[in-house]
Amino acid sequence: MVYKKKISIMKNEMKKVFLFSLMFMAALFAVAQNDDEGDDEGEDGVEAPCENKWGTDSVETQKNLSMFNQYYQDKKYAESFPYWYYLFVNAPCVQKRITYSGPYIIKKALKEDAYKDRFAGLVDTLLLAHDMRIQFFGEKGYVLGKKADDMAKLSPKRRAEALEIFKESIKIQGVKTKYDVPKDFIYAAIKEHMKEKITLDQLLEILDLVTPIIDENIANYSQPGLPAKDSVMGLKWVDTRESITKMMLPYLDCDKIVELKQPGFEENKKNATWLKSALKLMDRGGCEAKPFYLQVSEQIFTLEPSSDAALSLAKAFGKAGNDAKSTSYYMKAADLATDNATKYDIYIKLAKANKNDGKYSTVRDYARKALAINPNSGEAYILIGDAYAASATSCGTGDLGRGGVYLVAVDKYAKARSVDPSVAADANEKIGKYSAYFPDKETAFFKGINNGDSYSVGCWIGESTTVRTTGG
Repeated sequence: MVYKKKISIMKNEMKKVFLFSLMFMAALFAVAQNDDEGDDEGEDGVEAPCENKWGTDSVETQKNLSMFNQYYQDKKYAESFPYWYYLFVNAPCVQKRITYSGPYIIKKALKEDAYKDRFAGLVDTLLLAHDMRIQFFGEKGYVLGKKADDMAKLSPKRRAEALEIFKESIKIQGVKTKYDVPKDFIYAAIKEHMKEKITLDQLLEILDLVTPIIDENIANYSQPGLPAKDSVMGLKWVDTRESITKMMLPYLDCDKIVELKQPGFEENKKNATWLKSALKLMDRGGCEAKPFYLQVSEQIFTLEPSSDAALSLAKAFGKAGNDAKSTSYYMKAADLATDNATKYDIYIKLAKANKNDGKYSTVRDYARKALAINPNSGEAYILIGDAYAASATSCGTGDLGRGGVYLVAVDKYAKARSVDPSVAADANEKIGKYSAYFPDKETAFFKGINNGDSYSVGCWIGESTTVRTTGG
């Protein structure tokens, strides 16, 4: 009887040993598996040496690691917390998952009633997990972005500190900043501004800090031929920009921005970075018609003359009703342009603007500049034809009167149609309209002029044409 009892005890002990061996192997497997874990974000981190990886009690560490991984892999994060906490306190670098996933696990635990009375202490532990991750596994810039967001949201009294951590993260990461960090940064900054802890100027400075990163990432992920995953990332950056624009909308009032920036103009008028930042803010606030907007724009052009800057000024002065300055900057844009396509577009815009102003001889001047670049521009020929037709009354003083002017106008429409099929419909419509106003045959005959004769139109037009008449 005693012998059988001994055998039974031995069997139970062997079962325990066997189960513990399985737990030990599972823990080792999890360690091996998770030592390769890591985020693809951020700069490459260099792991710091970890003294006593298994803690002072390796057996207890193995037990807790096995239980932690079991719950974690089953996505029972709150249940995994006690085992995670033991490992975090006693063997924090036994597995990357301990510090990598610690903040997530704590946030899950904080939703449980059992942990709510420990909120402040566990938030401190969560933030410490970020620090220890950096200590053991690097990726400082990336992890600081996560720490700043957690600090701002879970410990609002430390939000000012969080803003500084956000800045440090972005300074380290630059364009490699994760797409959600700028949005979290702006959200935290707005909260501080609402509490009157930071000024509007400071809020706008933070906007200036994140905007170039957002713009560059959108540009980088919008290149043609990129893999599908990059296109998806581009959409995430676009969403970040739209979210920030929506959040900042109440703070981008034009008058507020001008009031904020104008006092610093004299001090910063040779600081291109300051000027561009001010201009970008005014762009967002719809300040294009403000005198200060034009003042800043002209100063930027003075420091860094470029075709794009001149074009912006041309449009801005056009909206402000200053046609002389608008035309002047359009011409500067054309002179500074390095490609013919840009020059051509500018000359066409100038021709159209002068047509609207009734300056018909100037329309032809710019249309001819466009034709010098593209001799097959049907648009340019139509603009000249329109200028001639609009001048029929003022220039129709010759023997054939206004009808003679319509002859040269139709010549230009016919030329437009012949060199550029894309304008054929428009040209045909105008030919049909103005051909009806050609001189009649009888009037021409009494002037000694017949069909097929050469005829010169004077005035500013100064062109010759072949006579075509109506009425037979």
